[in-house]
Amino acid sequence: MTAANPLTGARLLKSTMKVMARNTIGRLPAPPSRLAGKLAIHGGVPVRDVRLRPYADARAGGWADWRASVGPAFRRIFLSGAEGLPQPLAREFERQWAAYCGCRHALLLPHGTDALRVALAAIFDHDGLDYGGEVIVPNLSFIASATSCLDRRFGVALVDVDPDTMMLDPAAVEAAIVAGRTRAIMPVHQFGHPADMTALTAIARRHGLKIIEDAAQAHGAAWENGKVGALGDAAGFSFQSSKTLACGEGGVLTTNDDAVIARARSICNVGRAPEGGSRWEHPELGWNLRPTEYQAALLLHRLRQFEALQARRAKRFELLERLIGAEQALTPLRRHPGVRRHGMYMFAMRYRPERCRGAPLDIFLAALAAEGAPAHRLYPATIAGQPIMRKLAATRPDYVRVLPTPNADRAIDELVYIAHEIFLGSDADMQDIAAAIAKVSAHYSTQAA
Repeated sequence: MTAANPLTGARLLKSTMKVMARNTIGRLPAPPSRLAGKLAIHGGVPVRDVRLRPYADARAGGWADWRASVGPAFRRIFLSGAEGLPQPLAREFERQWAAYCGCRHALLLPHGTDALRVALAAIFDHDGLDYGGEVIVPNLSFIASATSCLDRRFGVALVDVDPDTMMLDPAAVEAAIVAGRTRAIMPVHQFGHPADMTALTAIARRHGLKIIEDAAQAHGAAWENGKVGALGDAAGFSFQSSKTLACGEGGVLTTNDDAVIARARSICNVGRAPEGGSRWEHPELGWNLRPTEYQAALLLHRLRQFEALQARRAKRFELLERLIGAEQALTPLRRHPGVRRHGMYMFAMRYRPERCRGAPLDIFLAALAAEGAPAHRLYPATIAGQPIMRKLAATRPDYVRVLPTPNADRAIDELVYIAHEIFLGSDADMQDIAAAIAKVSAHYSTQAA
């Protein structure tokens, strides 16, 4: 018989004691002194001690879900030997996701960036071997909004965003259009907030342009005339691990166009005919962009839970908006009246240094973190400010055109977000976050920077 390892026993005891501490001390009433007075970063009592009162974390899976659903599904895939083609689970997820978005077709892919670049190639029947024209992209976004276009040899025109919502500015779009060069608009539904699809659709129709929605952050979001993913010529979603619906890595293309989905399926299946073609026959130029059945199984499981989780997020999003109000140093971004439903990927806020006597954002966020508020700075640079894009703008101006973007440039030093998993917690969590913002705002409003 093997002797018990005393170190293992000690680790188990330590782990058990930590859990007990969180379940006892963490539930005791917090001292009222935490809400005012000296900041925690200066030695005061924090609004929330996250070691004892951690926030909700959606990244880890539940044992019950694994035993009841995910584990058996993975086991069936493993034992069947059908981990890829003919992809029955992928086809089922595509059917369900298309129905959820209110559109005709969906195509599951390995990444969200794949969905955007395949959408461009399929919409224009473009092989990527020559210049494809220009796509208008907001300068405030994740870099994949631009690089997905460059990958298919489309140029990008980087334009400004609306100063209130931070979505693509329709006026800036119209000013950037060059006849014979501009071919598409890529609105990005940033943070889960839909772009102004009414105005952008009208512009696209007026100038004969296509619309590719970057919906990577906007699962379940809706504009006044329908859900995102069904509002343009095609759309791309991401299922990367940080998203509200995730499978580690993954993406999906949606469209209402039969010809677009047929070309997209061929492109993603090494150029084979989408239906009835030979395995060794390749009538189109294509690549292998097929996902695994494990991705599809996980997405099918999580899609069943998605609406319930979104309802929980929505309740706490609205509560935090009310609690923070408009007078603090951090204020929630304005929602456009055309938004029927926010996707709640990020709770985005603007930092107002004039209310903190000019204190830099990083100083404010460090103080906020010490108080136990899970707020983070957003992008460190605009797309045009990224090193590779600066290089391309200088060496390949035919592919990268940067227009004046004062709102996007300013937003880099002002945008702050709270991640969606925090909103799966409690009302008390929202009260603590709002209290921390109020405490730090009050401190810096009375202190010289």
